[in-house]
Amino acid sequence: MTATPTLTIAKKEFEDAARSKLLWGLTLVLLVVTVPSFYGLTDSPILDNATDAIAFFPLVFQNFIAPLTIIAAYRAVVGERESGSLRVLFGHPIVRRDVIVGKLLGRVALVAAVLSIGLLALGAVVAIAYGTLPLVVFVVMVSYVLFYGTVWTAVTVGVSAAVTSRLQAIASLLGLFMILGPFGIWRSVALPLAALISTGSASTAGIDPLDPNTWSTWYLYAQRVNPMDNFVQNSEFVASLADSSIGYPGNLTVQLFGIFVLLFWAMVPLAMGYWRFERTDLV
Repeated sequence: MTATPTLTIAKKEFEDAARSKLLWGLTLVLLVVTVPSFYGLTDSPILDNATDAIAFFPLVFQNFIAPLTIIAAYRAVVGERESGSLRVLFGHPIVRRDVIVGKLLGRVALVAAVLSIGLLALGAVVAIAYGTLPLVVFVVMVSYVLFYGTVWTAVTVGVSAAVTSRLQAIASLLGLFMILGPFGIWRSVALPLAALISTGSASTAGIDPLDPNTWSTWYLYAQRVNPMDNFVQNSEFVASLADSSIGYPGNLTVQLFGIFVLLFWAMVPLAMGYWRFERTDLV
C-alpha cells in the first residue's frame, strides 16, 4: 500500500466499478428514467420557466437516488468480507478506518459521476426547452442533489460495514427504502404517531400533502425526519439561496432542521457501521 491507503482504496473502488461497467449501466438507467419524463414536463404548466425547471430537479431524482446508491455501494465492505479479500487487504499497513473511509470515498465518486451525467443531461434539456440555463441556480441544485447522493451512499456503506453477508445488506437497505420511499408506509405510521404526540390525536385528516396551507408546525418538522421527503421539501429553500425570488414553505428554522436531518442520516448509520466493523472478528 502507499503512504495514503485511504485514497488508494478509494481509487481502486472507482476503477473496479468502471471496469465492471457498473458506472455505465447505472448512468444509462438513470438517463432513461429521468430525461424523457422531465422533458415532457417542460411543455406543461408545472414548470413556467428555466429557474422553476432547475428547482424541480430534486423531485425528478427523489425516488431514484436511494436505489441507485444501494446498487452502487451495498457490496462495498461486505462483498470483500464474504470473498475473503479483506484479510488480504489487512496484510498491508492499514487500519479498519482506512477501509471504511476509502470505500466511502470511492462509492461517493461513483454515485457522483452517475448523477452528474444525469444532471448535465437535465441541464441540456432546460437550455433547449427555455433557451437559457440560469447558471447559479443550476450549480446550487446540482450540488444539493450530489449532497443527497452522498447521504445515501454513507447510509449504504454503513450498512455494508455492519452486516455479515450481501443478502443481509440488500435486505436491510431495500427494507429501509420501502419504509421511507413512495409506498406510503412512513406516512401511514410515522405521521399519525407525530400527530398523536403533538396534538393528542392520531388523525391527520385535515392535512393535504399537496397544500402547504394545511400544514401544521408539527407536520413541517415530522415530514423532514424522512430523508426522501426532506430532500424535496428542502429543495425550494436551497434554490432560494441562489434566487431570492423563489419562495419556500415553512420558516427558516424548519429548513435548517431539514439540513441537520440529512447530515444526521449521513453520519449516524456510517458511524454505527464503522463501530460494528471495528469490533467484528473478520477471521
